[in-house]
Amino acid sequence: MFIELFFLVVGLMVIAVTALGFNIFFRKNKKFPETSVGKNKDMRKLGLSCAKHEEIRCRREIDKLTGTAGCAGCGQV
Repeated sequence: MFIELFFLVVGLMVIAVTALGFNIFFRKNKKFPETSVGKNKDMRKLGLSCAKHEEIRCRREIDKLTGTAGCAGCGQV
């Protein structure tokens, strides 16, 4: 009973991995899609950027508006 269930689960896992990797396994352009926001052209076209770079950009804009550099609450420059 256990062995039958084990082979069933293994078979389903093989089918799932093959289905998830279909584009990579069976297409001519065998590259993984770029998931990094900074390197993915389609994400940049949509105006998406890395959270780290977005935070830096927002911080610079706030500093320009307030005329300060750094966090006024903690006193660091």
